[in-house]
Parts: sequence; C-alpha cells; structure tokens
Amino acid sequence: MDTQVTVRKGYVSGDFLTATYRISGEAALRGAMLLDQLNDQTLFVTLERIYISPLIDPVTLTGNYQTGNVRKDSLGLVILKQERDGLPRREGQYMGHNHVDSSVLIVAAGFEIKGAIRLHPSVDLENFIRTTPEHFIPLFNASATLTAHRGVEFQGGAILLNRNLIEVFCIED
Repeated sequence: MDTQVTVRKGYVSGDFLTATYRISGEAALRGAMLLDQLNDQTLFVTLERIYISPLIDPVTLTGNYQTGNVRKDSLGLVILKQERDGLPRREGQYMGHNHVDSSVLIVAAGFEIKGAIRLHPSVDLENFIRTTPEHFIPLFNASATLTAHRGVEFQGGAILLNRNLIEVFCIED
C-alpha cells in the first residue's frame, strides 16, 4: 500500500516516542530547529497534526488532534526521516568535512538504538555523551528496536535521543 506524506514548509515531521506512546506529528520550526527546541528551557514541545497510538501497537490509532503538547523530559526518542532535520541551527558541532561517524549502541528509554554520532575527531566521544549540557543528542542513519517487543522497530536519517534516559552506551571499534 502506497502512502503519501505531505510536507509543509517550515515544519518537520517525526515520531515522538514516550515510554508508552508514539506521537506522530509536525513541529513548527519558526526560526529554531527541532533539536534546538528540544534543548531549550521550556518544558513542552508543541506539535501539530498529531496522531497518537500505543507504542507496543503503533498502527492502532488512539486519536488524532490538530495540536498537542508533549513534555520533553517524557520523550525518549524522536525519529526523523531526513538526517538534516536532526541538526541544530549551528550545524558545526555535528557537520563538517573533518567530522567522522562513530557507530554506537545505546540502550535508552526501552529501546536498543544503533546509529552513528558525528563529531570532530578531536572530541572525546565517551566524554561528550557523558558531559554535554544538551538534553537531546542526534544519532544519524539510526534504528531503534523496542526491547519489550522486538518486532517494533523505527528507522530514520536522524534519531534525537534523550540523553537523560541512557542506561548503557557502547562505541564500536
């Protein structure tokens, strides 16, 4: 079955995953990239055109709404289709001709997440994950498997991960 996705200019769409729900919706950028919005001091992120479903059965619709607000510290992951949508306004921390991808496995928010963290080689990756002041960090070309129901998997060009919910992280050699 083919589905068409409507892309609105000035918005980024994604799946916003909490411990129990999948909230599919769009965040208005209004001059601030989604990663910047998730890392600011406000408690909620506002979404539009949202669809809510249980995480263990993401195809069952609980409801759809024109707008809704999701508490940021309840978010475990945000799955984004495009890699670029996972970057902050100041891309230099995660993009550049000298940056390298480091493959990681992270267990967080009930998921096993595999992907790449892209940083300049001078940055100590382990130290970055442990000490960055950012609440959410991007993983690129990533997948997230729900540990309680291994058949539920999400993939995206970028996954924004709530660093406060990390249980274990391992860097592949």
